[in-house]
Amino acid sequence: MFNPYAIILGLFIIAGFIVALWGWFIIAKARKTRRWPMVEGTIEQSAPTSATDGLPPHILFSYTVAAHTYQRALEFPGGASSSPELAAGYAGKYAAGAKVSVYYNPDQPEQATLEPGLASGDWMILALGIAAMAFGIFALFFGN
Repeated sequence: MFNPYAIILGLFIIAGFIVALWGWFIIAKARKTRRWPMVEGTIEQSAPTSATDGLPPHILFSYTVAAHTYQRALEFPGGASSSPELAAGYAGKYAAGAKVSVYYNPDQPEQATLEPGLASGDWMILALGIAAMAFGIFALFFGN
């Protein structure tokens, strides 16, 4: 017979699996950046956010690979909000004109970052997906 409780928990388990898989891909991608080659680059623009807009700071850097110069903005996770303290910290860390280490993808040199490796919240998506799956499995099999 049709059991809506089991269907809802099944969807919860599937959604948790998809979120965990997404988190795993984020972590794998971030770990690859630690093996990218490094070149020296320059901070072209460094603008902190205002206290009212809540956007991440705008950091634009340039670098040269194989006689081709690239410009990129430092990327922050999608939907990231910024505090004035965070924005000021980044603006101070990456002041305009400063020389920086730029890590670039050897297969696609237009992909680059100033901060290779895992960010502090990269594990959170994986953990939330695993927690959702575990909750769904536990509730489905042990929640009578």
